[in-house]
Amino acid sequence: MNTIQNPFEYEAANNLRPQDIIDYYIEDFNFSRFIQSTKNIFLIGERGSGKTMALLYNSIYIKNLREKNNGIVSYEKIGIHIPCNTPLFMKKEYLLITDDFKKSIISEHFLVLSILYSIADSLIKIDEIVSASEDVSGCLYDDMEYMWNIRLDRNSSNFFKAIEKYVNKENVATQKRINAFESDSFYDNALSFSSSVIPFLQTLRQIDLLKDSHFMLMLDDAHDMNEHQIKAMNSWIAYRDHSLFSFKVATAKVDRPSGITSTGGSILEGHDYITVDMEQAYQNAEASFYKLSKRIVEKRLQSVGVNCKAEDFFPMNPSLEKDFEFYRKQAKVKGIEMYGEDNKKAVSDYVYKYFRAMYFKDRKDKANNPPYSGFEMIVAISTGVVRNMLVPCYWMYDKVMNTEKEQITSIPPKIQTDILVDQSKKMWERLQLGLDKVVSNCTSYDATHILNLFTNLSNLFSLRLKMEISEPRAIVFSISQIDGFTKEYNEVIRLLKIAQKAQYLYTRIGNSKEKGKQEIYYVPNRMLFPSVGLDPQGQHSRTSLKTIDLYNAAFHNVAFKTDTAEKNVTIERDLFYDYE
Repeated sequence: MNTIQNPFEYEAANNLRPQDIIDYYIEDFNFSRFIQSTKNIFLIGERGSGKTMALLYNSIYIKNLREKNNGIVSYEKIGIHIPCNTPLFMKKEYLLITDDFKKSIISEHFLVLSILYSIADSLIKIDEIVSASEDVSGCLYDDMEYMWNIRLDRNSSNFFKAIEKYVNKENVATQKRINAFESDSFYDNALSFSSSVIPFLQTLRQIDLLKDSHFMLMLDDAHDMNEHQIKAMNSWIAYRDHSLFSFKVATAKVDRPSGITSTGGSILEGHDYITVDMEQAYQNAEASFYKLSKRIVEKRLQSVGVNCKAEDFFPMNPSLEKDFEFYRKQAKVKGIEMYGEDNKKAVSDYVYKYFRAMYFKDRKDKANNPPYSGFEMIVAISTGVVRNMLVPCYWMYDKVMNTEKEQITSIPPKIQTDILVDQSKKMWERLQLGLDKVVSNCTSYDATHILNLFTNLSNLFSLRLKMEISEPRAIVFSISQIDGFTKEYNEVIRLLKIAQKAQYLYTRIGNSKEKGKQEIYYVPNRMLFPSVGLDPQGQHSRTSLKTIDLYNAAFHNVAFKTDTAEKNVTIERDLFYDYE
């Protein structure tokens, strides 16, 4: 049994034990086939979408543990996890230098040091590799000392420990040289990827276990790198020969690194790398986010000795089921009145579109909130982000743990409702207190404007429920009529990006009304909806909002007009809708 008592622990992947990662990760619905390839891969997604978990699961140490359990160990692919949110990446000394060329040299030097250390630190954890390195240790030392023109500590316990010592020593020495009054001499000996990392990887192939290995350099949180390091990374990604190494780059969507290289060129998707969107549907109808969430929950429950379906562990409130059935019948009666009993498809479509809208519209006229409950509801509220799904599950389980001494076999619907509404209220409270307190480059004025925007969006979605329109439950929007409002559009986009950083908003790419074109859909975090009585499940549609209306809603707190609620665009099913 796992030592973590609450199986829905949502600690950052970097802080989980290796065995926890193995126990919790779902192999069937991941992107391992991409990560384990020799191609350059960009994993994009906001915090909590599973980027770090995917990289760590495929890193050499975790992979080695898994394979030992299965009895078949392979060293064909060596995953090197390189976190970019470390003190070494946060060094800002390059800002003190006016010359851009020298800035780039220093930046690449620190990046290379971090990569070298991560390689050594990853391999030193594999006893078999350390042991095999002893057979050729003399050659390893000789080659690296010759190519790097240095002296390694041969009294170290092994070759990889000597490399770690060298990197740490060089880091300190670099700091001293940069801080010196006359530091130009530093640039003559600065490390580069081609002069340091590539020779190191080539030398490691002298170890028998690594003679045919491909090294996957996994840069995690790449958005934390400075602009010069990003350009350097892009130059390496443009390298055509992938026989020795490839890059797997995890980055947030909002501050996703540019594709410009150090020489001013650019890397191209499909040619130099492949992008995998961690927040999109998993590319086939049988692997939707709902099914992924179900597998995650059931596997975590098994870790504490509970073997049951996710739907049984998080049951729907019986009154909610009863009410839904009542409104289905009401909608069917109305549909038959409008289309006739023989037009079964039209009636069925009407029931699908309107029965939930009828329920939530009537509930908004009552004092108490709807009884938000059931696994399907929890998945919908997560907005397609794994951590968003785990957080309420954690607090639901925790609340039951406080009163239940026996093994927990289900979460009562009332507790589900209490937690979901409470989490929703907290999200609104953070908005009201101001995102300027939690997001960099967000002013107090920006925070007020974002609160205005989300309040008016909430009111718009509530208004839709009360109207006889084709998609009354559309809770996704796109932006229209940009021409002539460039200044307003840029200001709206700037606010939306701040909201994305704070995870109050997510984006998707989908088909535009104009055939052959794609556009951005904006998806508010659905955890906002329970406390204001809205339906988190949504509909296969979006509402198209004018640039000027969004601007006025945010900057002048002007409510969206009634005709705005009538404009809908039906969209194809995506990860939020394919399980309805």
